[in-house]
Order: sequence, then structure tokens, then C-alpha cells
Amino acid sequence: MSIAEASAPGAAKRGGRPTRREAEECLKRILAIAQRHFLTRGYAESSLDAIAREAGVAKKTLYHHFGSKAGLFGEIVAQCRNSRNAELSSIMLASEDPARVLKDVALHLLDFLTRPERVKLHKMVVLEVSRFPKLVRAVMYDRRGVPTGMESLRCWLRDAVAAGKLDIADPDLAADQFVHLVLGGIRDRIILGVVHRPDAAQRERIADQAVKIFLSGTGKQSTEVRGQNFAF
Repeated sequence: MSIAEASAPGAAKRGGRPTRREAEECLKRILAIAQRHFLTRGYAESSLDAIAREAGVAKKTLYHHFGSKAGLFGEIVAQCRNSRNAELSSIMLASEDPARVLKDVALHLLDFLTRPERVKLHKMVVLEVSRFPKLVRAVMYDRRGVPTGMESLRCWLRDAVAAGKLDIADPDLAADQFVHLVLGGIRDRIILGVVHRPDAAQRERIADQAVKIFLSGTGKQSTEVRGQNFAF
């Protein structure tokens, strides 16, 4: 049975094959249910039987499309990564000014990656890496150990350097450094439970300082950065 055949109840009542939209909605429902199981029960305690039963599909459907429980979990993480990358791409098209783009990117990362469900997913991956190293290799890092999900930022930095807007010797390395500068240890501290998620004002402050520090080392600060009064 395919995802398309595991249709919504309405399609089954009509007696015909579901539409593409219905199949996509079914897949979204499966992933949403699976994510909730993983987040509430943990990876080890979550079962494909329970997920399939709640989603109203056959267990073999999950095996057919995801291969295993690890494959299903990997798809959830990959979906989060792809969503983040798509939103980052949109942000980078909204302005020509490096300071504005980097500030918006920083705010997006701070908002998206410190949400409770994202922190739980990240923590789960870290906890399971020794048991499922291929999971991390498949959805978080490529074979060179380069983080996935930040391709759009790396491309944007390369283009900014080529256009003479930034002076960076290694744009790919700089992308990783910028992300670490923005998130710093905040997500690690949230995972450890020693701090709460920063509110909007705190995220604004963190983003401002990260951009200021990053651009101060590029040698080509924008007018907006040079003239802005950063309050910390």
C-alpha cells in the first residue's frame, strides 16, 4: 500500500483513488503524528505500530516509504531542515543590504531553532547518534562533515563576496561561524535546562550583536551597520 492508497477517510468513501493533494495531506498527517510520538515518548519507546494505527495506515506503508523507524525519524528531521532552508532563501531575497539580510537570518535562526519542539528533536538526535550514526550523516551533515540545511546561507555569502559587498576568504566556513555566533551556547543551555528560551526582545539583542561582530571582521560594513546605534 502506498501513501496515495492510504487515503483520507473521505477518499475511501468515494471508492476512488485519492488525489495528489489528499495523498500529500496523508503524508503530512503521518509525519505530524510520528513527530508527536517521538517528542512525547522518546525515540526508543515510539513504535511504528502505534504510529500507523493512529494515522490509519498499514504498518507496511511506513516501511515502504521510510524503510524503518530511523528512516521515519530522519524524514521528520529532514523536513524541518528543508523548511528552514526554504525560509532562509526567501529572507535573503528580501534585501540588498548585507546587514539587513544577516539580521533577518539571525532572527529566523533564533526563533526557529529555539522552539521547544525543535530543541527536543535536536536533543533526540544527539542522544541517538551513538545508536544510529547514519541518521546524523543522512540528515544533519554531509560526508565531509559540513552541516546541511545552510546551503542558502553559504550561497548568499559567496554571492556577496563576488559582488564586493563582503570581504571573506572562506564564505562556507564563515556561514558555519555566523550560525554558531548567533546561536552561541544558547541552544545548548536550553537543552540542558539551565535557561529558558529567549523572548523576542532578547533574540533581537542577540541578533544585533552577532551581526555587528560578524560584519566588523569582513572589512566591508554596510552604511546601515556603520550608522546604526546598537544597544546592548
